[in-house]
Amino acid sequence: MSVSKPQPLVDFKPAKLQLRWQCRLWAAIFLIAYLLAGKHAALSALAGAGIAVVGQAYFVFRAFRHAGATSAQQIVKNFYRGEAGKFVLTALLFAAVFIGFNEVDARWLFASFVLEQLVAWIVPLTMRATQP
Repeated sequence: MSVSKPQPLVDFKPAKLQLRWQCRLWAAIFLIAYLLAGKHAALSALAGAGIAVVGQAYFVFRAFRHAGATSAQQIVKNFYRGEAGKFVLTALLFAAVFIGFNEVDARWLFASFVLEQLVAWIVPLTMRATQP
């Protein structure tokens, strides 16, 4: 008689794919801002997209730390802690940008942040549509 191995309750692969797409967009936003509006806009866009990517990366590594765990309570607790940490980290990074960067272009900063957040929502939806 063979004993089956417990299956993980959550899968880490979609979260890694999402981070890869966000990093690609991060580079693209920087280049577009630099070409369209110059150095200060590009740095603002880089900061805004970076805030979103760093926050999402924190959430992914915190929430999926025990992705193979079979305890649903532990997984849910890590998701809540990851989301709370992401929120605090995002607020601190925005504060740091506004305090430390004198010539911030708020339009590029917030536009790039919002675009990165859209990727965080769109990638999981497209993955569901392609899964059997």
